Amino acid sequence: MAEKAVIIVGAGIGGMTAAIMAAQCGLKVALIEKGEKVGGAAAYSGGQVWVGANHVAQRHGLLDSIEDTLAYVQAAAGRDAASVDAALSERWLRGAGDAAQWLEQMGVIQWELIPDYPDYYYPTLPGSRAAGRYITGAPFDGQLLGKALASLHVSPHFPVGITYSEMFEWGGMSSKSRWDWDLVARRRSQDMLTFGTGIAAALFKGVLDRSVDLRLQHAAVALLSANGRVTGVRCSSPQGVVELEGAVILATGAHDWSPEYSARFTGIPPEDGGSVTPSTISGDAMTLVAPLGAAMAALPAWAAPVLPGYRLADPAFEGDTGYRACFEHCLPHCFLVNRQGQRFCDDSFHSAIVAEALKHNVDGMPDNLPIFMIWDSRHHAKYGLGRTMPGGAYPPGLVSSASTLEGLAIALGINAVGLEASAARFNAMAKDGVDIDFGRGSNLSVRRFRGDWHMPLNPNMGPVDEAPFHGMRLRLLNTGIAAGGVCADLNGQVRRADGGVIEGLYVVGESSARAAAGVGYNSGYSLSRAMAFGWLAARHVGGLV
Repeated sequence: MAEKAVIIVGAGIGGMTAAIMAAQCGLKVALIEKGEKVGGAAAYSGGQVWVGANHVAQRHGLLDSIEDTLAYVQAAAGRDAASVDAALSERWLRGAGDAAQWLEQMGVIQWELIPDYPDYYYPTLPGSRAAGRYITGAPFDGQLLGKALASLHVSPHFPVGITYSEMFEWGGMSSKSRWDWDLVARRRSQDMLTFGTGIAAALFKGVLDRSVDLRLQHAAVALLSANGRVTGVRCSSPQGVVELEGAVILATGAHDWSPEYSARFTGIPPEDGGSVTPSTISGDAMTLVAPLGAAMAALPAWAAPVLPGYRLADPAFEGDTGYRACFEHCLPHCFLVNRQGQRFCDDSFHSAIVAEALKHNVDGMPDNLPIFMIWDSRHHAKYGLGRTMPGGAYPPGLVSSASTLEGLAIALGINAVGLEASAARFNAMAKDGVDIDFGRGSNLSVRRFRGDWHMPLNPNMGPVDEAPFHGMRLRLLNTGIAAGGVCADLNGQVRRADGGVIEGLYVVGESSARAAAGVGYNSGYSLSRAMAFGWLAARHVGGLV
């Protein structure tokens, strides 16, 4: 009897988890990736994998349950609780815990807790936890990959090499001037990998150790089918057209770099948008399944967890798109405004920013786009911007500066009277550290991960009143977490628009519709869901489910 085969399309966390599980099932596994490097959006991420009732937390004596985790996921989608598929949600959460433990037992990865890091909505929502649900990979020695290390995406967004524990010990992301930069340099010279890059590296080695047929620069262009069943995939490659036979698991990621899908699902104007993911992530799964009559679904644009950010004029490395997330908007001595110079949300919390920024007025236009970040000399001196160290020179052409707020408003093209009024009100509230308008700094997760703990009243709030003043227009950057996707059942099988499933075809991670969490979101959902359903889909192909 012929050996059973599976082709996995996309080498991110979902695809590589599926490849490892499929290999352990004894399947003939081909992992194809259209880019030159593996890791996908996961490799560019902070490596936060949100898993309730996980075995790592249990090792630390932290109590949790799937029931409480489910309650939290449902509550987090409170604005549209019906958007959560309860059965799919439970399948995800149980699968994530099982997959994480299995990967560790197989020696693929060693998990660590991100210390003292609360759920987004702790303690407000039922089932939330102060700590224990965020896991990440232990530091991974990239030299174990040998020459294959050159085929791994490395994040330009996070300080790869150090750990969350070390960063928190040094005062958090805001305290770059207090970091041990000698240690950072030493870790990087040793190819020590952490954050999402470290997780991707560990899974990559797990793939290589199992002799998976890995094919880079192989782009899936069509699915092959016979009698209603998918039988393989047609690829374009440097060697020409290649056809591979077997069941197919689509793990191609979100639709960030597709102008068509971005316009359809996000509504963010191109001049105000972008993505922090590798440029290969462009909604391929939806394109591939459309001719087969697959079901698709989308969440409202405001439910997409985008990040404020900007685009650098000059790339920093080969393949760099130039887009960078801006974490400094969370810090004291700054705030965000619209073109009228008015604040409009809790501007320290990205979920609140996108929800308000994408609200439409009576004319169907977003009221609060474009967005501008405003800050003063203390913010510049204490925090810097991205790779710009505190007190350093900002990248040419990115930031406008002026000796007065009026001058800054003119330079940015925003209403000067509105900006001065917003600054006066913000500064008055900052004296007490309480934002009575929007609650800046009230979210414990934001305070912990993105605040300045040296501020006695509010780690996310401080007056903006010391010249010179600085500002820039921000973009809303997609993060590889899709608004639209392909519908799947409990095993990841692609559902037909007219009912039933398409035999031999699976979809996992951000290629799939986000029904397991609905409109709710917490950082780490995405990597957790990709890992869980990559593992579950491969088990189903291998006959273990």
